[in-house]
Amino acid sequence: MKQTHTVIWGIGREGIEAGRWLHARAFYDFCFVDEREGGALPEDLKAYSLFTGTKAVSEALSSAQRLIKSPGVSLYHPLLEKERVRGLEVTSLLNLWLAEHPDLMTIGITGTKGKSTTASLLAHCLNALRTKTALLGNIGTPVSQFDDAAGLEACVIEVSSYQAADLSGSLKIGLVVSLYPEHLNWHGSQEVYYSDKLNLLKHSALKLCAKQVFDEAALEDVIVYDNEKHFRIKDSCVYDGKNKLGVLENEYLLRAHNHAHVASVLAVIQALKLDLRETLNSMKNFRSLPHRQQVLGMKEGRLYVDDSIATTPQAAIAAMEVYKDRPITLLCGGQDRGIDYTPLQEYGAAHDNVQLICLGDLAEKLVALIPSAHKAESMDQAVTLAQTITPQGGVILLSPAAPSYDMFENFEKRGEAFAKVAGV
Repeated sequence: MKQTHTVIWGIGREGIEAGRWLHARAFYDFCFVDEREGGALPEDLKAYSLFTGTKAVSEALSSAQRLIKSPGVSLYHPLLEKERVRGLEVTSLLNLWLAEHPDLMTIGITGTKGKSTTASLLAHCLNALRTKTALLGNIGTPVSQFDDAAGLEACVIEVSSYQAADLSGSLKIGLVVSLYPEHLNWHGSQEVYYSDKLNLLKHSALKLCAKQVFDEAALEDVIVYDNEKHFRIKDSCVYDGKNKLGVLENEYLLRAHNHAHVASVLAVIQALKLDLRETLNSMKNFRSLPHRQQVLGMKEGRLYVDDSIATTPQAAIAAMEVYKDRPITLLCGGQDRGIDYTPLQEYGAAHDNVQLICLGDLAEKLVALIPSAHKAESMDQAVTLAQTITPQGGVILLSPAAPSYDMFENFEKRGEAFAKVAGV
C-alpha cells in the first residue's frame, strides 16, 4: 500500500466531496479507505487509490498524518482511538471548510430533532429579508458546494451529532434546538452524545439554546430564547418578553413542537439586528419539509401522515400530540439503537385513542413493552392492518420513533414506501 499524507475514511457523499475539495486545491497526496468491501470511486476521482476492508483501513491510518473522517464513521472507533494516541490528526470536511471562511456569517444548527426545520425556516426568513443565504450541511448540500462567487452573505449549516462531535472550526452563531437520547451506538452513551452535541456551542461566538436543552445540560454563557424573558408563542401570538410582535399565521408552525423553532429563528434574527416583524410576516408562506409530519391526504375517511423523520420516542409523541383529539394508529419501529422506549409506552398507556403497529428490528421489543401493540412484517402489512383497525375520522401516522436502516436505505425511502402503499 502506497503511503499518503492524508486518508479520507468513507466514500459516501461527504467523503467524496472531501476528495474533490482536496483535488481542487491541488493537494494530491491522499487516498480513500472504507471498511465495506466492493465500493468504487466516481470517474473524476479514479486517479486516487481506494482501499477497502478493516485491515486496509488500519494499514492506511498507521502511516498517515491526517484523517478526514466521514460523519458516519464513529469518532470512537477502536482504530481511531489507537491512532489518535500516536498523534494522527483527525478532522472533517466541515472543519476544513470553516477554516477557509473565517469572515463569513456562519450559523450552525444542531439538535436531536427539529434541526432541519429550524435551519430551513431560518434560511427562508433570511432570504426573505434580502440577506442572500445558503442552506448547507447535513440537510443535503455539503458545505464544499458553497460558491464564493455567488455573493452569499450567510450560510445556515445543519450539523449532525456526528459532525458536531469533532467540530474544531469557528462558527459565528451556534444553536442547539433539542436534546434527547439518540445515536447511542455511535457515541457510546447518552452522556457522550449530549457532550458531542453541545460541542457545537463551544466553537460558536454566540451561543443559543432552547429551554429544554438548558434544563437538560449544565450550560454557561448561553442565551435561552424560548421563555418568558425572550421569545414565546401564546394563542398564536408571538411575544418578545412582554412585547407582542404579531400573529403567527402558519398552521404548521403553530403546532406546539414548532414553537421553540420559531423562537430560535427570531433569536438569530435579533442577534443579526434584522427586522423581527418582517421576519414573522415572512413565515406565512413557509412549507413543512417532506416526511416531517407531512399530511399526505384523506382516503376512505382516514387521514394519512408521513413523519418518517421521527427517530426518537419524543418525536413520535410530538406527532401524536397534533392529533390527540382523534383516533390514532401509530406505525412505529425500526433499527434498535439502544434507547429507552418507556416514554412511548407511557404515552400509549395514558391515551386510549392510540393504537400501535410495530415494524422492523424493534418490533419484538416494543410488543414486549406494550402488549396491546400489533406486529407487522412489512410496510404493506402494517398499512393494511392500520386500515382495518383505524375507525373513520382517524389518523394513520407513520412516526417510527426509530431509524430506518433495518428495512430501508433511509427515512425518505421509508416515507415513500408508506405513501405508495397508502395510495394517497
